[in-house]
Amino acid sequence: MSDDVAAQVMVARGVLQIARDNLDAAVAALPDDTADNPMATPAVLGLLLRVVEARRDLDGLELLLGRARTN
Repeated sequence: MSDDVAAQVMVARGVLQIARDNLDAAVAALPDDTADNPMATPAVLGLLLRVVEARRDLDGLELLLGRARTN
């Protein structure tokens, strides 16, 4: 079981990295507005939520991996 979870952790890390890269690219493409209250677009918010979801998935899998290795 530990090997299966380890493989899932590696996949989850890749998913998180892709989500972060996509968010970084979207934020970099935002206009460099000097306004005091910039607003994120719905697309950027969606990308941010994907990063959060990917991080939570990875955290859960890493917890499972830690438990599997201690048993």
